[in-house]
Amino acid sequence: AVVSTQSTGTPFERGQSLLQTPAFHGKIKNTLDLRHHLTSVGQWYRGLEAILIRNCTTNCLFFLLRNPLRNSLPSTNTTRGKYAADFVCGACLGGMNSTLIYPVNVVKSYQQKQINAVPESLLTSCKKVLMERDYKLRKLYYGVQLNLTRSILSWGIINATYELCIYMFGRGVS
Repeated sequence: AVVSTQSTGTPFERGQSLLQTPAFHGKIKNTLDLRHHLTSVGQWYRGLEAILIRNCTTNCLFFLLRNPLRNSLPSTNTTRGKYAADFVCGACLGGMNSTLIYPVNVVKSYQQKQINAVPESLLTSCKKVLMERDYKLRKLYYGVQLNLTRSILSWGIINATYELCIYMFGRGVS
């Protein structure tokens, strides 16, 4: 189920990457224009391997660690305190996951910003990105601060909202 969901979203992520790449600003006009530049199914799914590794890894870590982390937080008797703890739990896990997997995102972006280039493996792309960044792991993390901030906010909100929905639907509240 996870693989089919992720593979469905890959063309959208690919299109977004190309539309955000400055080299294509004058060549690709809009989303509909992408179909003239990505002429094969393989072109639309470039970067799928990195997306699967990223999403499967972070989903597994999130669901494996969510309950233990939530249970280690101080208990509270107030509704606001419970949702604050749920937010903190989601924010911590989301921030950790996105930071750990950030280099995979860098390689995925490298793969997806190419059009009509010979497809290459994730390992080959990783080697090229490392070479471009002087073989320094630190340079793979350029931009991680913005990604961390986004992840903390979004995963905190997602987790708190998820717990609220579980509570409301579990009680039969409509």
